Formats: sequence, structure tokens, C-alpha cells
Amino acid sequence: MLKFLNKVNHYINRNILKKLKYDFEEFIPNSKGSSKTINKLVKININDLTTNLMSISNFFGKVDIRSVESLKVDKEFRERLKILFNNNGSDKSVHGYHILYAKLLKEISENPTILEIGIGSNNISIPSNMGEEGFPGASLKVFSEIYPHSEIFGADIDKQILKNFKNVKMYYLDQNDLKTYNNDIINEKYFDLIIDDGLHMQSANLNTLIFALERLKPGGVLVIEDITISALNTWHITDGLLKDPYKLSIYKCFDNYAVTVELKK
Repeated sequence: MLKFLNKVNHYINRNILKKLKYDFEEFIPNSKGSSKTINKLVKININDLTTNLMSISNFFGKVDIRSVESLKVDKEFRERLKILFNNNGSDKSVHGYHILYAKLLKEISENPTILEIGIGSNNISIPSNMGEEGFPGASLKVFSEIYPHSEIFGADIDKQILKNFKNVKMYYLDQNDLKTYNNDIINEKYFDLIIDDGLHMQSANLNTLIFALERLKPGGVLVIEDITISALNTWHITDGLLKDPYKLSIYKCFDNYAVTVELKK
């Protein structure tokens, strides 16, 4: 009977009274207080954590934020990318990513091995979808046209859009499950370019980074797209954690930010 009552009490506290300690045990203060006070302290602890860590990281050195519009790139290649992204239904040029890729693609292999995570689901029941009018695999089609002899891979949680074409192979990946990043299709390959255009949240992005640290080729680069200003603290902290030969850069794009992590040669 006591066990049953404890379960009922746990259910009420977690699901009805919404006591945060049941979902955020890591952030429970090691001090006594009323449930209301503890709830308040848990919220403060969560909200202030990355801000405080960023302040500590910045004390030892702060990463500069560059504007993509300041990048010196091949204008012809930049415009070609813009047209190809637009014509294939990709929104990358809307955000200014065509400028960033005009820079990065000229700096890596002539026939790069590419992996894009998040290829644009048009299933509105799937988080971070592109809407019913979206074009799955739009940017992969662009990379395939530019690099017809490269190995190119796309990964997404939406199994319905995983359709191979030309030199592009697809596989299932759930960004919330690090074990799904590796797959028989990529077969322990290393990449010149890894793109995270998936869930657009820090924990998922960091899973991609964990994967990329081991799977970038020397000279290769990870690009994390669609970062909001409110999420930048995470990347200032990450910059302080990364060691040579990895280099993190932050770019201000047209309406958001992008982060790159390069494995220097």
C-alpha cells in the first residue's frame, strides 16, 4: 500500500504540481526549502548555467563573430550556389549560407565526402520540418550537381524521405540518439564536410559535434546552421573547451548564426 501511495505522490508532484526536481535532478540545489522555493531555484540554476559558464570561458579568451557578408569569396561561385539553392527549393541562400559555403567549399577537397544531417522533411508532424511545401534533399541535389563524382550522404529522422539518387545515399538518424549517427551506409567513413541542418537545438547540435570530432578528415569542417542568438552561449563555452587542432568560428548570417568547427591539417 505504501509503495502505491508513493507512486501516486510522485505522479501528482511531477505531472500536476509540475515540480521541476523530477525532470531536472542535475539542477536541484543541495539545500532545504519549500517546494515553491526549490522550483524557483531549479529554474534559476538552469537559466543561469550557460551564461555563467560563458563568462568564465570568455575570461580566458572570446571567440570573435564574423559577418558572412565580410567574407572574401569567389563571386561567380557564390552566385552559382545562390541560384542552385533557390532553384532546388533550398532556403540556404535566404539565410546567407551560400556565401559561407562559397568560402568553405573552395577550401576543402575538390571531390569532398559530404554528410548533411537534416535534409528537410515535409511531414508537419516531425519536429523542425520545412512544411508541406518543402523540398526534401534540396541542398543535397545542389552538392550532387557541383560534385557528381563525390560520395554524398544525407541523414534524417523522417524515413519516408530517405530516397537515394545519383551519387547521394540516405540513412536514418535521430539527433537525440548518438548511436544512430553511425550506420552501415557510411561504413566508418571520414568527411570533408558535415552539415547539421536538423533539430536546431543545442543538445542535438552537440551530438553532431561529438560525432564530427572523430569523423572529420584533416582540413574538414563541420557547419551547424540556424543558431539563434539565445543559443550562442553554448558555442562560446564550446570554443573554450575545444583544443588544437580543432578551431571553432561563429558567423553572423542574414537572420541567424552559423558555427563551424574545422579540423586543421
